[in-house]
Parts: sequence; structure tokens; C-alpha cells
Amino acid sequence: MSIHAVYNRTVSLYHDVRRYIETHRLFRPGDHLVLGVSGGPDSLCLLDVLTELSNDWSLTLYVAHLNHGLRAEAAAEAERVRVEAEARGWRFFLEEVDAGAYAVGHKLSREEAARVLRYNFLARTAQRVGAAAIAVAHTADDQAETVLMHFLRGSGLAGLRGMLPKTRIGDWRLEINDQSPISNLSLVRPLLSTSRASVEAYCAARRLKPVYDPSNADTTFFRNRLRHELLPLLQTYNPNIRAVLGRTSEVLAGEFEIVRQAVEQAWQALARVEREHIAFDLQKWRSLDPPLQRALLRRAVSCLRAHLRDVDFVPIEIAVRFSRSALPGRVCDVVAGLCLTVEPGRLVLRAWDYEQAMPDDLPLLDENAALTAGWRFLSAELSSGLPNFEAEATAWRQFVDAQTLTGPLHLRAPRPGDRFQPLGLAGHSTKLSDFFINRKVPVALRSRWPLVVSGEAIVWVAGLRLDERFKVTEGTRRVMRLEFVRQEED
Repeated sequence: MSIHAVYNRTVSLYHDVRRYIETHRLFRPGDHLVLGVSGGPDSLCLLDVLTELSNDWSLTLYVAHLNHGLRAEAAAEAERVRVEAEARGWRFFLEEVDAGAYAVGHKLSREEAARVLRYNFLARTAQRVGAAAIAVAHTADDQAETVLMHFLRGSGLAGLRGMLPKTRIGDWRLEINDQSPISNLSLVRPLLSTSRASVEAYCAARRLKPVYDPSNADTTFFRNRLRHELLPLLQTYNPNIRAVLGRTSEVLAGEFEIVRQAVEQAWQALARVEREHIAFDLQKWRSLDPPLQRALLRRAVSCLRAHLRDVDFVPIEIAVRFSRSALPGRVCDVVAGLCLTVEPGRLVLRAWDYEQAMPDDLPLLDENAALTAGWRFLSAELSSGLPNFEAEATAWRQFVDAQTLTGPLHLRAPRPGDRFQPLGLAGHSTKLSDFFINRKVPVALRSRWPLVVSGEAIVWVAGLRLDERFKVTEGTRRVMRLEFVRQEED
């Protein structure tokens, strides 16, 4: 390549990135920025471009690198980033973590654990130096992969926007060591309209020497499978698929703002945030169309689980369907340990937190499947019409459709492999062991927990959840009352 061609290529990318920064007002001349630099082509290109821009804009850059502790080469790569930063006259910040241990301790994938730790580190560094923004090196190819990934996971409109050029991260639940405010801190992506091919050509033209992370070729990671397998296949249908996905994200980002205004109006009219739970006026909620209900529920989930990303369509849709007709006292799983409860006059999203509310004295089973002393299990068919479920149903008293029972009712303890269809999950089956984990039932109690069974089917995980197949409906003609009572109450 001629010197003239090299010059044109580097100048073109520099001006394209500068124009993108100005168009989206990512930051201003004189600002202090923290740059997340891994040492790969994208981040090294960003470091080089912003160093050039600093000559005109009087920027102050701080180069931050996190060693995730996942690869033997990581220490050497950190040293190379330090050399690149100091060669340009910028301060260098390094932190070492054990992302593998963090993933195990927080029940995350290694990929997600690394992401959480990385942004925590970048935010702390920005806070330490008083930076206005954190700059990261996501490219147009990363954007295409993100949009496609969100589409495949059934994301809503917010997810299909992909990554935004500028995001306020003050509301993120980051692990910051001191109490200094980060409400004005932004995350910016100056390379979001720049292709990966252009970045690599720029690095070659500028004789930059990036490092290459071999894990980026590991197709056991979902994103890498998209990059190396699915997107090349889609290119055989449309060679411009990456550009199409990028334009789609821009269009949907604009339309999302229109939807967001409607959601905000409905939120102000219906939602009440009350000590770790969010309540909606039930009558007004049921007057809304399902798309608006889904958007409101997504927002409520985001309020209670700010760290959660990529919420699938299915659990939101199931919860919305449940909310439109369920009787008071009914509960539906949503996502991430949250449940939706219908109460008289309102709909409430909260954490299960059953362990905290669990009473000391429970009707457990002994080795002979007999209830612990002081408890009895009673069942009776009601002969005088349907009861008032709103007033009478409790954790230990429930009502079932007697015609759905396939045999005499009896109690038994859980067995390996037990499954049932929890009420509120639209007939979806789940392992009883997983259900106990989600409900935070102490391990020591699980093998003694009473199950009300008809034939081979679990009718009621007592005190926790009915099975969907046995619920009372508008078509029910014979109702059976099931309850656990203390003997002194009999």
C-alpha cells in the first residue's frame, strides 16, 4: 500500500469518528475521559484516534485496563497496554480480579462476570479522576451482533435498539467504594459506526500492534457463534446484513423514544414504588392494551433488577396474560426471583423472599410421611356453592377443582425427578427441586416438605403453589377445600 493510500485511510477514519462524536455530542473539548483499553484492535484504535483528537480538543485521557485473571497471557497484555498509554503521555490504571471465582460466587457466566467487573472498575476509575465519561471501543460489527443476539433472545424494543452512542450509567448498580455521586457519568462509544474491517486497516496503516484474545474465537460463547457462524451464513442471503442490522438499531432507537413517552405517562398514572416492590392500580392496568402492559412490566423489572439484561419476551408475556384475568391471591413467576401477585385492587411485582417470611413452625413430614405433631391435613368438598376466594385463600388453605382430581388425595414427601406445573406459568412444567431453589426454601426442609398428591400428580406444593391443572376456573362446578390446620384449632 502506498504512503498516500495509508494517509487517506487513517485520515478518513479519524474524521469519520470525530464527526460521529460531534453529531452525538459524546463529550466536549476539555473533558476528562477514561478509556477502557484491552489492547485489542478496537480499543487500541480508539486510544490512537482520541490521542490525535486531544491535540485539537485539549482532552485528558486516562487509560484503564482490567486483568480478568482468566488467561496466562493476561499479565503480558496488561504490560503492553501500559506501554501504549505511557508512550502517548497518559496515566495508566490497572486492576487484577478473579473473574472465574466471581462468576461462581454470583452464579454468572464467565463472560457476564467479566463484563460486570469491567464496568465496576471503569466507573471507580472515572470517579477517582473526576472524568466526565467512560469511552469504550464497540464497533458497528459489535452493534450488529448485539441486535441479532437480542432478536434471537426475544428482546423487546429496548433491546432491539442495540447499544446507544451515549448512555447515562449513574443508575446502574455498580460496586463503587465511596459515596461520591456518579449520576452525571456517561458511557460513550465513539466507534459505533465504524466497521471492524476499517479498524483493523487503521491499525495496520498506523503500524499499531494490538493483542488478540484467543477466547474471541471460542464458539462455546453465544456471541462468538453469532460472529463466526450465523452472521457469515446470513451474509449469503444479504451481503450487507451488518449494515442492515445497524440501520435497524438506529430506526428502533428513534421509535423507542416515542414509545418511552407513552410508557412514562402510564407509569406516572399507575405505578407506585413502595419499599422494594412496585404496585399498579389493577382496574387501570386491565384497561391497558397488552403491548403497554409488557412495556410497563419490563420497566418495573428494570427498577427492581437494574443489573438484569436481555429479558426474554416469554416470561414477560406469560406474566401479562396472567395479570389480565387472575383472581386475587394468585401469584406468577416473572424473572430473576421476582413474582407478580394479584391483590384486591392492585397488581404487585416483588421478590419472592419466602425464606425471610418462613414461619418457625411448619407442617413438615417425618420419615413415615406423617405430619409433625400439632398439624393436620383436611380436605372437604364444598356443597353450598363456590367460596369467596379473595377472603378465604391463604398460604395453607387453597381450593381446587374436584373434577380434575385423578384419585384420592394423600400426602407424600418430594422425590428425585418430581415435576409439576406451577400456577401462573401457563402450563409450563418445572422441576420441583428448581422451584424450591427459586423460592429459597432451606435445603434442610426440602426433603420433608408436604406435597398434596392425586394419583401420581402433584396437586399442591403446600404453602407455596398450586398446580395449574387443578385450579378453580369459571367452569368449575365442584370445589375441594384443602388446608393444613393446627390440631388445637380443629
